[in-house]
Amino acid sequence: MQPSMAPRPAAARGWRGIAGGAAVQPRAPPRVQDAGWSVWLRAGDCRVDRPGRDAHPLPRPPSPSLPRSQPPHAGTPPTRDTRPPPPDAPSCPHVSSTMGDRAATGGGFANTAGDEAGTMTTEWGAPVGDKDHSLAATPSGGLLLQDTVTLNKLSRFNRERIPERVVHARGTGAYGYFQAYGDESALTRAAFLAAAAERVPLFCRFSLVTLSKSVAETCRDVRGFAVKMKTSEGIWDMVFNNLPVFFVRDQRHFVDVIHAFKPDPVTNLQDFDRVFDLMGALGGEATHMLTYLFSDHGIPADYQHMDGNSVHAYKFINAAGKVTYVKLRWRAVAGVKNLTEEEAHALQADDLNHATRSLYTDIKEGKFPEWELQVQVMQPEQLDDFDFHPLDSTKHWPEDQFPFRSIGKMVLDEVPSNFFEHTEQAAFSPGNMLPGAIEASEDRLLQSRLISYFSAHEYRVGTNHYKLPVNRPVNTDGGTHNYSADGQMNMGENKGTLNYEPSLVHKTYRDESHARFHAQPLPKGTYVQEEIKKTLNFQQAGDLYRSFSEEMRANLVSNLAAKLADSQSDLIKNTMAAHFFKADREYGQRVAEAIGADATEMDLIASKLRD
Repeated sequence: MQPSMAPRPAAARGWRGIAGGAAVQPRAPPRVQDAGWSVWLRAGDCRVDRPGRDAHPLPRPPSPSLPRSQPPHAGTPPTRDTRPPPPDAPSCPHVSSTMGDRAATGGGFANTAGDEAGTMTTEWGAPVGDKDHSLAATPSGGLLLQDTVTLNKLSRFNRERIPERVVHARGTGAYGYFQAYGDESALTRAAFLAAAAERVPLFCRFSLVTLSKSVAETCRDVRGFAVKMKTSEGIWDMVFNNLPVFFVRDQRHFVDVIHAFKPDPVTNLQDFDRVFDLMGALGGEATHMLTYLFSDHGIPADYQHMDGNSVHAYKFINAAGKVTYVKLRWRAVAGVKNLTEEEAHALQADDLNHATRSLYTDIKEGKFPEWELQVQVMQPEQLDDFDFHPLDSTKHWPEDQFPFRSIGKMVLDEVPSNFFEHTEQAAFSPGNMLPGAIEASEDRLLQSRLISYFSAHEYRVGTNHYKLPVNRPVNTDGGTHNYSADGQMNMGENKGTLNYEPSLVHKTYRDESHARFHAQPLPKGTYVQEEIKKTLNFQQAGDLYRSFSEEMRANLVSNLAAKLADSQSDLIKNTMAAHFFKADREYGQRVAEAIGADATEMDLIASKLRD
């Protein structure tokens, strides 16, 4: 079987399914038209066309619900779809398609001629006369400043790096697609959830949240799970984490949490005395998250066996204007797998990049990882029905009352052709939503993220980051229709005299009434700076501990003890033991014994804590 030589359309580079979900054919280098698959793979220029993929609708699986005593990660995960591929689908490892595009357009790293006839050029397009030697005064003399080719190469090299992300620095990404299982128009007017026919292209990035980009992927840390959904109505960025809750509920202390987990500003070493000092001083709101983080869930085995949780509630709005609060989850079809501390140490000794390697290997071998998008639904009138606040990021919604329901599936099937161009420059923001269809809830932590991510990307990548292929929407001919102008790295999309609106004499872009933000009545009251009324800091942490097997409980206590036992502060030890004791007596007693806390002081501190 011979791959087709048809090049990909320029408008579709880096994305599959922009026009009707059609897969793009492989592109062979010239003069190797009779080569077998092995040659294509070595060339890194293989693209698999799987005829008939769109002819296999995705079935709607059952939606298992869990008892209230079980956390979101307990219970039996969905099973993998084991249907065989279409009989005419070739079996070839699937790697990025965009290398072939570069060869076709004359850009990037590939020899455009496919042989020795390809000429190296400077950044300004002039041919390079000598690839190997700088211009010197004499054969044994010094270099000359007039060698602008060499000087530009060195100057360009000094600027190859952009600022590291303050959070989510260590990450990896892949392209894929999402397809809804059916019509969800009763929940939201978002078109991509209205029918199973539409296949939505996307980019997904997994990350470690608090640490630097150089750390091992076996570190105990929260994992980011971000999906850039390129819908026909614009981009929806689903900026999730693997764990369903967070450390704090108000943005005021988000920066403090990150600072505490980052290395000590004096020694540049991570110090968990700093972490537990902050967590203890917060009064207990981090207890639920700490119980997740120091359990086996704190070190996912890889990205393919990891869930993604919205943490925050969002609003889905249907065509009639009805608002429904939702929490969302990407449920790994292959199931959730984690590492113990000992397993992580053993793996780290051999491979610092095991999760990236595993993800890319699976994709290249055609074992495309899959996740189901699941939703919990709560009506606005239910928000005050509980002993906790449903819009508190330190809480999850009990699944016996709000079961998850599967509404679609994501498949990752393409490795990016260049890490920097795609994964490093990918810019996600919770503020990228579909107004009038998907909007933010009043969650205080979410509200701050709506602003801060925009600012971070404009600083890190540049004002025009949204024009980069990985960030560009697909519903506006690859560009954006607005009057934003100029800025660093402008791509030349702005044409003509009009950079304002409205206008009496020029034709301007129109607005769409259905995309207005939903008008929501406000409760009577005044501006305040105060704690929410229902904190319930410890109950769900206790429920989580009791849902664990004895082995997981022992691992949790051991992991906490490994960081707390060496604390230089008895106050930190006693306070943290008291928080765990308040969640569950056995939990606190086991931690106190493991770290040498004072049981009397622990009891005293716990007695003063309010739930």
